[in-house]
Amino acid sequence: MEILDVKHGIEIIAALLCFIVLLPSSLKVRNLTKVYLLGSICCFFTSKIYVLIGPSYLVRDVETWGNFVSISLVLSALFVIIRDSKPMFARFPIYLTLLPLSGIIFFAVIPTSYAIKDILEIIMQAGAILVALLIFGVNTYLFKWKWTFIGSILAFLCAFVIPFINVYGPMNGLLLGSILLSLGMILLTFSLIKYPINTEIT
Repeated sequence: MEILDVKHGIEIIAALLCFIVLLPSSLKVRNLTKVYLLGSICCFFTSKIYVLIGPSYLVRDVETWGNFVSISLVLSALFVIIRDSKPMFARFPIYLTLLPLSGIIFFAVIPTSYAIKDILEIIMQAGAILVALLIFGVNTYLFKWKWTFIGSILAFLCAFVIPFINVYGPMNGLLLGSILLSLGMILLTFSLIKYPINTEIT
């Protein structure tokens, strides 16, 4: 239980740090990617706080919902990056970047089966990492985006994979995954602040 508390504590500190750093630039510049990411961080942060101090009988539900909504918002942010990488005439309507959030409806109607929800969450996480890796990889190669973008996605990938490998024991794997997740969040936040990739909502 102590390792889990440390894990959640690390994630809370990283999320709070990323939110504080990302918020000012999001208010100054119209950047929908950052807005979605701020929403994702808020959901993640809130669910982790609840895990530490909330009633235990709702912890699993709150954490599951927080993770799912957070991942959906990350996918929406990736949709914005994809949209903005296209020429003006080829861009899809901005409201379609909300499409990943429609998964919340299906998530809500799933019967109370944590196994099904966990599988759906894993699929969403894997999809977000794969899409981000493709986007950042291609743009780093073609347009010389900074390596920190790729570094953040690789950290997310390792954080996703390590708990399944279970080399160091389940608890240690979760803790290492949490550290890598936090590292990925910090690297991505630094990259978005230092090297902005889109600046206007159009």
